[in-house]
Amino acid sequence: MARGGPIGLLLGVLPLACACSVYDPELAARARVDAGPRCELRRPAPRPTAPDDGVDAGEVVWALKDVVLNQDGDRWRTIGYDLDGLCSHPPDPPVECLPPARTADPETDGEGGIDNAFGHQLYPLIALTLPELENDAHLSEAMGVGAILVRLRGWNGQPDDSRVEATLMIGVTGTAGGADGAPPDVTVVGNTIQAPDGSAPPPPAWDGHDYFWVRDDGFLDGDPARPRLQDDNAYVAGDLLVATLPTRVDILFQATEQAVLVRLTDSIAVGRIVDEGARFDAVVAGRWALFDIFETAERVGICQGTTQYRLLSDQLDRIADIRATAGTGGEGVACDAMSVGAAFTGYRGHVGGLLPAGDVPNACAAAADGGVPDAGPIDAASPDAG
Repeated sequence: MARGGPIGLLLGVLPLACACSVYDPELAARARVDAGPRCELRRPAPRPTAPDDGVDAGEVVWALKDVVLNQDGDRWRTIGYDLDGLCSHPPDPPVECLPPARTADPETDGEGGIDNAFGHQLYPLIALTLPELENDAHLSEAMGVGAILVRLRGWNGQPDDSRVEATLMIGVTGTAGGADGAPPDVTVVGNTIQAPDGSAPPPPAWDGHDYFWVRDDGFLDGDPARPRLQDDNAYVAGDLLVATLPTRVDILFQATEQAVLVRLTDSIAVGRIVDEGARFDAVVAGRWALFDIFETAERVGICQGTTQYRLLSDQLDRIADIRATAGTGGEGVACDAMSVGAAFTGYRGHVGGLLPAGDVPNACAAAADGGVPDAGPIDAASPDAG
């Protein structure tokens, strides 16, 4: 459903939602820096000091939707976390690197040193030409297409737990479950699900009883016991789940017409557990290397040598605000990554199983081989897809 061409999908499908209650100052760890302006850096709450009690309240799964792409005004200032240990505020902001375009001003931080160049600088440009992008993303998520699922295991059910297991998965499709949480009466056919009469089952109801099927390539060799996006040493502090994401593992954001691969470094996922687990306000923060952004651009049809590619390159050279690898910055060093703050609202659900959703096409490679330069859909409704 994403409209406006590949550049819109590339720069807009990144799931960013403002669930600002996640950023309760009482739940964030505080730090100070000696260089430049002093501020309390917005960091995740620290791990509880009490050892893990070994209690397991059972598996909990949340499906994320209600993406807020538009971070206009001051909303971007509260989305994300400090990544570089600096409070980069005017008039002379301390930074770990400078934009490659030396005429560009260094990026300004949000509250508590939050690094979020995407929300501050990039999305406003996208919104000028794609005003319906956010609505289109909502329509995809409501069907379970591309919805991110968070699975929590080993949680004691309390506000603090020093060790839990957190896994991220990407939804292919979803449907409503029974009122008592019973699995829906559906059959897996190819890479989709069908009702007993062969029709498409109803969409998710988002009432806590839905079932979602996730991409099998989020697991090594399609083995449900070997997820790629997992932190088995995550923790819960003050009702905040804090997980570290593997470096440069592909995170696929799938819409109904295209899909985008995102690779983040130095990234964390944090979520507030609300209403005894009925809701989950989640945040992802990290560094997106420019080289990885360009590779993603190629996949969705922004090909080298085109006007779109040059425009994207020019904008990124002005917006880049951070190093892809933490600790490699210094005076006069050029930035090679863009900071990302991403947030969602999640609701309870269940994992129905894995689906073979297929590879992500490379539109520019297809064009070079004589095909049409369009990544095309990864269609969860077609048994022939993938």
